[in-house]
Amino acid sequence: MGGGGSSSGNGRRRTTRTSGEPTSGRAVAAAAKKLRDLQRRLKFRGCLAPSVFEAPFEEAAVESLYRDLAARFRLARQTLLAVWLAAVTAASAGLFVGGAALGSSAQHGLLWGAVGASGVLLFALWTCVEADRLARRLLWSGTQACVGEAREHEALAAQVAQLRAQLGAAKYEEATMYKLLFRGQTRLASFSSGTSGPREFLLAAPEARSITNAVEGEPNLAIALALSGRTTDWDAVKRAATRLRHRDYGLRDYYVDVRQAFPELQLYTVTREEYKAGHRDISSGLTPDEEYRRTLGALFALYWLARVGIDGECGLSFGVDDDWAPRKIPEQEDLDGSAALKKRLTFYCNTPWKKLLQLLVDAGMLTERGGRGGAVEVAVPRMCAMLALTAIHDVFKVEALLPRVRPEHAPFKGFAAGDVINDHDVAMYYVLDHFPEALPSFAGLDATQRHSVLFTQSKMSFNHGWLVQAEAPPHALFARFKRVIMAGEANPPDVSFYFVHWLTDLAGAVPNPLDGSERLVLGFPYQVLGSFITSFSVLSALATQTETEVFETYLESYWRDAAPRLRLGAPPSGEHAIAMMRLLCQAQSTRSRTGPYPPSRTRPGHVPVRRVAHSWPCSATTLSRRHSPRCCRSARCRCCASASRATCRGWCRTHCRPPSRSSASCAAARSPPLSARRGCPWLWTTSPAPSSATCTVSPPRRRRAVVPLADLAAKAAAAAAAAVMAAAVMEVAVMEVAVMEVAV
Repeated sequence: MGGGGSSSGNGRRRTTRTSGEPTSGRAVAAAAKKLRDLQRRLKFRGCLAPSVFEAPFEEAAVESLYRDLAARFRLARQTLLAVWLAAVTAASAGLFVGGAALGSSAQHGLLWGAVGASGVLLFALWTCVEADRLARRLLWSGTQACVGEAREHEALAAQVAQLRAQLGAAKYEEATMYKLLFRGQTRLASFSSGTSGPREFLLAAPEARSITNAVEGEPNLAIALALSGRTTDWDAVKRAATRLRHRDYGLRDYYVDVRQAFPELQLYTVTREEYKAGHRDISSGLTPDEEYRRTLGALFALYWLARVGIDGECGLSFGVDDDWAPRKIPEQEDLDGSAALKKRLTFYCNTPWKKLLQLLVDAGMLTERGGRGGAVEVAVPRMCAMLALTAIHDVFKVEALLPRVRPEHAPFKGFAAGDVINDHDVAMYYVLDHFPEALPSFAGLDATQRHSVLFTQSKMSFNHGWLVQAEAPPHALFARFKRVIMAGEANPPDVSFYFVHWLTDLAGAVPNPLDGSERLVLGFPYQVLGSFITSFSVLSALATQTETEVFETYLESYWRDAAPRLRLGAPPSGEHAIAMMRLLCQAQSTRSRTGPYPPSRTRPGHVPVRRVAHSWPCSATTLSRRHSPRCCRSARCRCCASASRATCRGWCRTHCRPPSRSSASCAAARSPPLSARRGCPWLWTTSPAPSSATCTVSPPRRRRAVVPLADLAAKAAAAAAAAVMAAAVMEVAVMEVAVMEVAV
């Protein structure tokens, strides 16, 4: 609900409805008011032909009506004329008979009386004809006048029908929202202007339910009691999955669908009926509301990831506004003084979004139309499985729902019979494996999707940081992960499916889902996150390749990604190749903090080096030899002792701006690069270098010329030999431990 609503007289605040979003009380009232206005306009104020407006307007009907009325006028005229003729004839006959009886003089008078009666008759005829003509003219004019009103009536009637349908849908959505979000409350609760607004209020957790001590440890009974008979609405699940990549499918529509779809969302607020000392409601240490919001954050992260290329990038990076629409990319003036907004923009600009979208394709949640690189569409069964997994994955952080191992299932992953499984991941695996019907959203999936969901709940013991920083050998890194894959007969899409779940779970770690993924955006180094995302496509091959092959593939892919930025060339080969690639991974920051010099500032045969910015005070008279030379207001150049800056043969002449007035505004605040050639190391010029004998500034002996990158790589490889030996020793030690475990 938008934040632009107005306050009503009773202190309650209502909000407006945006296109494609659930409505509020104000939207319903507005639709009803518009309907009443249209109905008032539809009242026909004429009385000529009201039957025209009882049905949709048709010209044939109007013409038929006109002909009918004209026939009635003709009949009335003929009747009136006949009456006049009969009356005049009777009067004339009576006068003629009377005159004949009275005599000739009387006959003369009667004759004139007959002539007068004939004149009256003619006048009556003329009156009838003119009245008929005038009536027909008025009838036709009235009919033509009502044609426009009839057409307007037809358009307004169509609008009325449309508004009635919209009003019914709006009332249904309003009732559904109140039923889902507010548990029977009839209207929004009032809130002060200092609160965050209605968008936060919509995220209120479901009503808390309590379970008795008698059913604790029995997941099939405890969960059934907490759900109160609710089942999964699979129509809402499929609607959410199908419309994820529709442009008009807003976040609030998605939120209402998932709230309606998954009854397990109300399990996050379950509490014990009786308080137990030393026990908490949530094992993570958060409140039930916060844990519920973290689950919503994971669901929202899945929504944004599925909409990469539409508005997912902005939603995940910047969050949504009061209308639940993704915030736009900030302008430059908005970045001033806002470190968090700068981080969000950095995340938006540096995240490899195409690789994230490809991860969903590899997991089978999206499919590409027309081959690789084409438009993507949602694979509904696979997306439904991910939605269900995201909704239920942290349910057993609620301590009241933790299962107890039954004797027929003991031992179970280190837990004996009668033990309460206090690890929420192991507890989830136990319930999904032995009580699949307890969670209706899991029970409704097909066998293939249930297998993938069950695989994600296995204990992988995989440290992603070890991989992206190349801190461990392949066996120590992937051994447990590989065993789980082989035991569960997982395929590469299942591995990618697991990493999608891992990423959405991490993205929702901060219980503030409407502000994007604050955990990834603000609390995670984007270089490390980029390494994680790059590794996903490689790790999916662990289902078909050995640990060593996957590890070497990742090192080579990381080298290739960094090669264009660092000018590394092809991946190395030979006995030191692994050591060199591991050193590059451990450096992590593969972006140059300051880019190399432009080609115009380099000379053939020179290796460009980075500038080193110093913060020493700029002075014309107290420049130490150990500092890099600067040009300020001095009469003589300190780098080559020339008479003035204009005749300086070195770096000052090429790069200094006009003399500054003070040290604070000195334009030469950076030191020149050191030269890799013979001669004075302070000079950087395209002309032949002067001999060191003519240079008045002695070069510092501790400064050494920059060596080519190949020599540097060779020295790094030689220095890494010890690291290779240490890695080999660690590998042997790990293998010995593994052998001992097998022997035991």
